[in-house]
Amino acid sequence: MGKTSKWFGPLSGILFVAAVLASMGISGEIDAEPSDSASVVLREFNENADDIQTAALLTMFGIGFLLFFLGHLRTKFRDDGSGWAADGFFAGGVVLAGAWIVLTGVQLMAGVAGDSGHAEVAQGAIDFLWNSVYMFTPGLLAVGIAAAAVSFTHRTLPVWLGVFAVLVALGALAPWIGVFIFVVWVLATSIVELIRAFRSPTSDVSERTPENAEYQHAGQNSPPGKN
Repeated sequence: MGKTSKWFGPLSGILFVAAVLASMGISGEIDAEPSDSASVVLREFNENADDIQTAALLTMFGIGFLLFFLGHLRTKFRDDGSGWAADGFFAGGVVLAGAWIVLTGVQLMAGVAGDSGHAEVAQGAIDFLWNSVYMFTPGLLAVGIAAAAVSFTHRTLPVWLGVFAVLVALGALAPWIGVFIFVVWVLATSIVELIRAFRSPTSDVSERTPENAEYQHAGQNSPPGKN
């Protein structure tokens, strides 16, 4: 990994967490329920339309940073020899991000519907938001199992983060809790990775060229003529 990715990967995880927390702080809680009348649901979305739309856009940007963070860890896992776990982790993360995008898109649609007075759309949105939380389950399960496997077998991440990842996987049973655990896990992992990046010498990164890697794989310390 180059010098830029060495820092940007962990920072992207922190930016994701910051965007999610900011989004939650702006949008607050939606008190409307599927059992409420369409007029009640519409009124709530209408009163909070601007905040809901702003929060949804922030979440979308945060998910973009999450994808960079997932790519960073996938590369790190594969470099340490965790083939299937690295791919499973990244695939689970993409599924998780996709579910998040869908739910955020519906939230954005609800805000627009409240702003424009479309009661039927607002009612449909609240029905969907209340009954689709298990869309997070496959992603949480895959990410948690893969991250735990990498931590326990290759020690790419500290063991305590592996234990934390087990909680992420168990959170798939109750996704409204599992998502929160995942966000905290991302923050903790990002901080660990930033500390490692700060402590690691830059020379190790700059000298890891494809040419050197080829000869090191063949059992030589450096290409002929460079000893």
